[in-house]
Amino acid sequence: MNPRTETTLRFTSDYPVITVWLLAFGLAATMWFLYRRELKFVGSRWGWVPAALRSLAVFLLVLALSGPMMRRETTQRQLGRVVLAVDTSASMKLEDDNKEPRLLRAEKMLLSGSTSLLKKLTETQDVELVLLRGQQTQRVWWNRQNGKDTSGDIPLSFEVQADAPITNLDNALKDALGPAIPGTALVVLTDGQHNSPGSPEEFASVMKQSNTPVFTVGFGTEVPPADLSVLNVITAESVFTEENLQGRVLISDSLPVGTPALIKITSAGKTIWEQSFLGDGKGERRFDFNFPVKELPEAAATEHDKTLRLLNVQVAIQGERSNLEKTRSNNSREVALHLLTKKRKVLILDGRPRWETRYIHNHFDRDDRWETKLVFDDYSEKIDDGNLQKTFPITREELLSYDLVLIGDVSPTRLKEFQLDWLVEFVEKRGGGLILIDGLHGHLKQWNQGKTASLIPVTWPAKVEASPKNILWHLTPEGERQQALRLSDSPTANSSLWPTLPEMCWAAQVTAQPGSVTLANLGSTPAAVFRPVGAGAVLYLATDELWRWRFQVGDLYHQRLWMQLAAWIAAPPFQAEDKQLSIGTDRMRYTPGESSEIRVRVRNAVGGMVTDAKPRAFLLLEGKEIATLELEPDPSHFGIYRAMTPPLKSGAYEIAVAESSTKTRSDLRLSLRVADVGNPEWATLTMNRSLLESMATASGGRFLREEQAATELPNLLQSIDRKQVTIQETNLWSSWWWFGAVILLLSAEWLLRKRLKLI
Repeated sequence: MNPRTETTLRFTSDYPVITVWLLAFGLAATMWFLYRRELKFVGSRWGWVPAALRSLAVFLLVLALSGPMMRRETTQRQLGRVVLAVDTSASMKLEDDNKEPRLLRAEKMLLSGSTSLLKKLTETQDVELVLLRGQQTQRVWWNRQNGKDTSGDIPLSFEVQADAPITNLDNALKDALGPAIPGTALVVLTDGQHNSPGSPEEFASVMKQSNTPVFTVGFGTEVPPADLSVLNVITAESVFTEENLQGRVLISDSLPVGTPALIKITSAGKTIWEQSFLGDGKGERRFDFNFPVKELPEAAATEHDKTLRLLNVQVAIQGERSNLEKTRSNNSREVALHLLTKKRKVLILDGRPRWETRYIHNHFDRDDRWETKLVFDDYSEKIDDGNLQKTFPITREELLSYDLVLIGDVSPTRLKEFQLDWLVEFVEKRGGGLILIDGLHGHLKQWNQGKTASLIPVTWPAKVEASPKNILWHLTPEGERQQALRLSDSPTANSSLWPTLPEMCWAAQVTAQPGSVTLANLGSTPAAVFRPVGAGAVLYLATDELWRWRFQVGDLYHQRLWMQLAAWIAAPPFQAEDKQLSIGTDRMRYTPGESSEIRVRVRNAVGGMVTDAKPRAFLLLEGKEIATLELEPDPSHFGIYRAMTPPLKSGAYEIAVAESSTKTRSDLRLSLRVADVGNPEWATLTMNRSLLESMATASGGRFLREEQAATELPNLLQSIDRKQVTIQETNLWSSWWWFGAVILLLSAEWLLRKRLKLI
């Protein structure tokens, strides 16, 4: 809240103020009386001014005896704005212990009665009321500056239903807060059933750093009713037909102890896996499954995409007690699975076995979606006898079959001219991805010469300075927007996380070339620089010490970053291709409400990439066209066109493409299945107290149950609304301003008297 300043005039002399003022007026009047005689000798109409100036000067001199002092009092409030965010998701319509629905109870607490909570808060703070509608927010009312800025009278109701399909206690709360304003508190009225991307705990930690406490008000019972529900199914999006599908099913079990139950996985009516168990009423349970992919039934003859399979995961009570559950709407979950015919390929070239490249190889080697090849140079005197030449792809076609190439601290002189030509073609024409990892030997700077110079997004100084030590990462604004650099589930916390990661002991000193984008810095030098090159993309990293991030956390950050970078920089995957069109999506599995990124590549009759096409994509649901999408060039990969679909609901989709607005759709189709995950709002029927308490604690706020909020919340907000008062006093009677005014008056009087020939 803006500081408020009050200015007052005080008199600090030991003499009575009234006496001094009477004396000042008296002497000033006497001075006027003595000088008025001169007026008869002056013909000018300004003749009275010298007498007035002399009288005013005498008045100020005598008034100094009263000790006038100017006092400026500035008050800064620590809390001036309260944002009330109300969860309106579907779980807020639940009734607990024969009470009214949760949202209705929240509505009555805030809005009902002459002394409603909302009215109490407006007496001391600026207040905003926001409804959380899944990923979106709806600002319904505000009252600021003691009512000078308001949206109207306090509403009588929220005028919405508890029907939002998900609860988001991260991005939605960030939107509810709006621009960061010092002196803000966030109050969240919810049952705590966060079931969408993001991390509420990390969001709360960021709020702590910005001095914005979060007060959570919990609604709902903490005693679960008898129920079974599927919380989540964790398994791969895609798998090869010769492998086994492994995964884990998370369920919520609040059944009476000993209740017989069954969990099973079916596909097209065929039971693939099942397991019996007894209820224990202890909450979340985990069941691991493993079965051969070959056991899945064949795709129906009517399906265009023969690689798509749908799995249905179900839990149910067995026997006579099957009617015990409170609801069965949360007993199943559909999972889409794609069968792969080939893996994506990555080639890693390095001059020596470094920690970084070894860990990177392990990450790719453990991922079933990738096939990796690691090649180290043995620095043989004869290049042809060296390990690099023996294991480098033998043919141009073999190299072009890769999607991603990583080049470490290896000299280009260890490769032959035609091999360098292949690498340039791999990036510029094939559309492959290239990641460069600098090293202490400095071999990468040699790639900035000759035919490979077009691939390098940075330049090295002629004089190499010593690298600073103990340097930290900082994302640039462009890097903060890049999904591949997201190391936190909370977008709010991601930029704050990077500087807290382990320090780097070394980084190359480089400058980004024109046309390149710096995504992150180490100290003051660019450390992650991106540049599109032809149809491909290149990423330069100035250090080979990202492996230090593994300290005490293992693969938590290191593996996540590298797999995200690989998915971004590598040639985009296409699930459907023919000679002229390629169609792909960013992921293979979607849930209702999410959007899909569609990618398209167009080739001409001789196989060349068309870079000036204007293709359109058509989105069909159950065979009916529901959207036409204009495709725009992908800034990361030249020759690739992309578009985002509108939010998708569950069902079977097809994507068709026309090469331009004047051409008809091609026969090529990409099938896309948005699996029905049930209603995540009904997966857990109780209040998530542990989450709400951790959010409040991490932010410096406090958790309250709904019955506590009306009485305790105003006092809690008042307790943190402390005022800081700064007082500045100026002694006018002994200041230059005061006596300067007297001197100015007397000087002006003397000059005017001289002009009027009175002296």
